[in-house]
Amino acid sequence: MKYIDAKTQDSLKKGIMELLNLSPSEMIRIFMSIYEDTEKEPWKWIRDFISDCILNESLKYIQMFHLSRRLNGTDLKVNNNLRQLLLEESSISEFFKKHKVTFESKDGHIDLYYKGELQPLDDEFRYDGGNIYYLKSRLGYNKNQDYCVNGFAFRAYLEKSQYYSLLYSCPEIVGNVERLLGINGMSNDYYNNSKYYCLEYLIPMSEVIFDMDYPPKTDYEKTKEFLIQAMLRLYDEWLGSSFECDENLILRLSDDAMINPDWYVAAEEI
Repeated sequence: MKYIDAKTQDSLKKGIMELLNLSPSEMIRIFMSIYEDTEKEPWKWIRDFISDCILNESLKYIQMFHLSRRLNGTDLKVNNNLRQLLLEESSISEFFKKHKVTFESKDGHIDLYYKGELQPLDDEFRYDGGNIYYLKSRLGYNKNQDYCVNGFAFRAYLEKSQYYSLLYSCPEIVGNVERLLGINGMSNDYYNNSKYYCLEYLIPMSEVIFDMDYPPKTDYEKTKEFLIQAMLRLYDEWLGSSFECDENLILRLSDDAMINPDWYVAAEEI
């Protein structure tokens, strides 16, 4: 099977039933069994059920839904990692230069400059605003670098997630640099010259990292973990309970990777 369409709960349910060779009535019986089992938590019941399933094939691709407020005129098919965006010529690096902010590579991390002056991010008590720990992480000061392109495995209910509202006005790095350096109006300038999108990509399963403790390594293991997460979402919906909207499987690429334009599927303005 090539991939399971996760744009809607209905398409997700259809794809799971096809892959696991289940009928609608069998799906209901599974959900009833989960509900009636008072000894196991739903996530444990589903994990055990999927672990016992023998799949005839692995998913070859997985969708990734990437929330991004893009500057007008940006090529929506291009999605570089943060290191490339800040150090190379790009719409966002040009936007920062407009506000006298520049970046340079130094000793395995990215230095931040404002009006030509290096900003000493190791001096954590120098600044009153912004999340300096976030910026140090994104600019590679920590042992584990965080330049990656990421997104979500499931499209449904993304508008209700905390991350959706967090990115609504501008990218996190723009807002944090503005607050750290006291650049009044920078995020408003970004907002007024941009649009908010949910970008859909179809990525080879082998290229995707599941952003979780002990992530699955093989396509087969990733397929099973995807099924566990998907079944749990479908069960929550069947149960009629409120979704934990932030409980969406986060996908990412490696820190030095970029989105292949061939993976681009669609851009939905939101």
